[in-house]
Amino acid sequence: MRLSLRTLPSSLFARMALILLAGLLTAQLASVWLQWGERASVVSQARGQNFVDRIVEAVRVLEAEDPARRSAALSTLQYGDMRIALIAQGEASQSAPRGAIQAMISARLGSEREIRQVGEGGGMGMGMGMQRGNPMRSFDLRLADGQWVRFNAAREAAPPALSNELIVRLLITLGIVTVVVMFAVRQATKPLQQLASAADTLGRDLDAAPLPEEGPTETRRAAQAFNRMQTRIKRLIDERARALAAVSHDLRTPLTRLRLRAELVDDEKLRNQMAGDLDAMAAMIDATLGYLRGLQESEAARPIDINALLASMIDDALVLGRSISIEGQALAPYTGRLTALRRALQNLIDNAIKYGSAAHIRIEDGAAELRIRVEDEGPGIPPEELARVTDAYYRPDASRNSETGGVGLGLSIARDIALLHGGELLLENRPRGGLGVTLKLPRAPHVTRKK
Repeated sequence: MRLSLRTLPSSLFARMALILLAGLLTAQLASVWLQWGERASVVSQARGQNFVDRIVEAVRVLEAEDPARRSAALSTLQYGDMRIALIAQGEASQSAPRGAIQAMISARLGSEREIRQVGEGGGMGMGMGMQRGNPMRSFDLRLADGQWVRFNAAREAAPPALSNELIVRLLITLGIVTVVVMFAVRQATKPLQQLASAADTLGRDLDAAPLPEEGPTETRRAAQAFNRMQTRIKRLIDERARALAAVSHDLRTPLTRLRLRAELVDDEKLRNQMAGDLDAMAAMIDATLGYLRGLQESEAARPIDINALLASMIDDALVLGRSISIEGQALAPYTGRLTALRRALQNLIDNAIKYGSAAHIRIEDGAAELRIRVEDEGPGIPPEELARVTDAYYRPDASRNSETGGVGLGLSIARDIALLHGGELLLENRPRGGLGVTLKLPRAPHVTRKK
C-alpha cells in the first residue's frame, strides 16, 4: 500500500518528527540486525575453535597412551556433549570432511591427520544418550599409529538472545536520541509557527508587533520580508483612508451648497428629487467613512455578556416597533471587541427587518465556538449571488433594491468583524423562505489575543 501525504499528520512539526523518527528507528533496527549477525558469527567461530581444541586435546592424550590402555583413557575424555569411541578401520566413514576442520586440526597437531565426515545424526548406534531431534556432528580421525577414533558432539544451538542489559541500553539510547530529535525539530519549525501566528494576527490587527528578526539566515529573511509587507499594507490602508476621508470632506462643502441651491428651485417635484439624490450621496459618504473607520479600529478585547448585549439591542428595536424574537442563550461571556460585535449584530438585525420584515435570533453555544443566527421572512437571495453579497457595495437587484435604502456595506462590515475575531459569516436561504445569516465566533484563546 503506497503511503499518501494525506496519511501523514497535518502539522510540519509532526511530519518532520515522524520522518526523522522513522529513519532513526530504521537505522537502529539495521544496527541491531548487523550486530546480531556479527555476534552470531563470532559465537560460531568461538564454538568451532572450542570443538577443534577438544579434538586436538583428545588426540594428544590418546596418542600418548599405550594402545592397550586407550579404552580406559576414554572415560577421562568423555565430558560435556563430547563423546569419543575407538572404532575399527572398516567402520570409518568414507566421506571427506566439509570445511576447514582438517586443516585446523593438522595445524594444531603439527602434522597431518586423516579425517572423515560422518553423516548427519551420527552416533551410529553407539548409545550416547543424546536427545532425539538434537542433530549430532561426527568425525572419524586416524591416529598416528593407524587407530581410528570417532568424535561425536551435539551441534551448537542458535546463538543466545541479546542480553537484557544490552536491550535496555539500546532503548535508553533510542529515547535520548528521540528527545534530541524532537527538540531539534521543534526549534526548526518554531519560526514557521511564529510566522503563521503573525500572519493570522496581522489579519485582525495591523498594529501588531513585528516579528523578531533573529535565528538562521532563512528565518531572518522571512521575518524581514513579512515585516516589510506589514509596513506596506499598513501604509496602503492609512493612505487609502486619508484619501477617502479627504475626498469625503471636500465633497461635503459642494453638497451643502447644492442643498441650499436646491431649496431655491421653484419646481417642488424637481426640488424633492434633487434633495433625495443629495441625501443618498451624503448617506453613501457617511457609510463609506464608517466602513473604513470600522476596519481600522483597534478596540481592546474584553469579556462580553452576549445575552445582555442582545437583550439591550432587542429593547431598542421594540421601542421602534420592530418585530424580533430570540431563542437560546450564550453559556459564558465571549471575549471580543464590544463595539465591533454590536455593530455586526445591529447590521444583521437591521438587514433582516429591512428586507424580511422580522428578525429571529437563535444562539447556539459550545466549548469551541459561539453561533448567533439571524433569520428573516423575506424573499431570500438568489443562490448564485450568495457568495458575492458580502462584497462591499454589492446589492442583489432581485431581492434588495434602492427603495430599501443602504449602500451594500452591512453584510460586508459584519463579515469583516467576524474575520477580525477569527470567525466567519455564513449565508443560506431557508427552506421555508427567507435568509439565514450565521455569525460564527470561535472561543479559542488565541483568537482574541491582543497586543
